[in-house]
Amino acid sequence: MISTNDIDTLLAGKSTVYSADGDKVGTIGEIYPDDHSGDPTFATVRTGLFGTSETFVPLGEASLQGGDLHVPYSKDQVKDAPPRRG
Repeated sequence: MISTNDIDTLLAGKSTVYSADGDKVGTIGEIYPDDHSGDPTFATVRTGLFGTSETFVPLGEASLQGGDLHVPYSKDQVKDAPPRRG
């Protein structure tokens, strides 16, 4: 589980996001914390050749490994997730 202590690590170098299969998906865009606990619950992942697409991914079962975010979803699931608008 990703904690509040991990937020700076994830945002410092725009961490790479990896799928359950170990495929590179993209880079971290933003982190969204829970309103009550402050724990990070969602992140956006920038995908595409120039990072022009940005989708949401839940962090409940994600892990931080060496500064990179590993999520329990396939690359297609992340790319097909709801987009960030604005």
